[in-house]
This record gives sequence, C-alpha cells and structure tokens, in this order.
Amino acid sequence: MPNASKECQLFLTDLVNGGDVLVTIGRAYIDCVPTDAVHGIPLGEENVRVTITIPKLKRALLPIPTNEATCIEEAVGGFVAWSKILVVVQTSLSQASQGPSHAPVREAEGSKRTKKRARRKKIQSQPEV
Repeated sequence: MPNASKECQLFLTDLVNGGDVLVTIGRAYIDCVPTDAVHGIPLGEENVRVTITIPKLKRALLPIPTNEATCIEEAVGGFVAWSKILVVVQTSLSQASQGPSHAPVREAEGSKRTKKRARRKKIQSQPEV
C-alpha cells in the first residue's frame, strides 16, 4: 500500500471547449509503480494512484472508473487511478528550491504565495491618478 503522498489538483480534459478542467483536490501517491493495482487493475505506466479529498465537480465522470465508483462524488476518500498528465502536484517554495522532483506527475507552476506577490506588485506599480 502506498504511503508517500502529496497534495494535488486533479484535472479532466474538456473535449467540448478544449483545455483541462480542475475537478477535484486530492493526494497523489508518488511512490507507485506500474504493477501496483487499484481495485484489482494495474496502474500501468501512464497512471498514478490518487485519493479524492475535495470534490469540485461532484458529478464529473472518473477518467478510470471502478466497479465501486464512476463519478467524483462516489470516489471521495477512496483510491482511484488517474492519468499522470492530468495531475498537478502542489509544491512549497522549499521543495521547489531542492531541485526537480522525481514524482511521476507534473508540478504546479507557481505557489499561492508567489502568485499573491505578483498580484501585489502589479497593483502597487500602477500610476496614481
């Protein structure tokens, strides 16, 4: 059973409008190997084991449904497989400074703290009227 996990955002591809849509917050178990199984089905090279903790779009269909769950709300608290390319691991500034992660999923492009600083600078640099 996996034990090392990181908070992550889980996305689904929007086939109508294009792009990826955030559907839930969860935890990605980054020490998984392709032979690990979720509900008896091996993960394979392209997937990672996740747990859904905060559903955003409860009725969105799981990318890899199980006999127990076909949509987000049915999978809250349980393990499901998710495509690695649709998982964004949240990293802190201290983790980002330690170099690249060996996680099988992509990392967030910026932390909340960095984004807040960028917004503050933008607001402060506007000329006064």
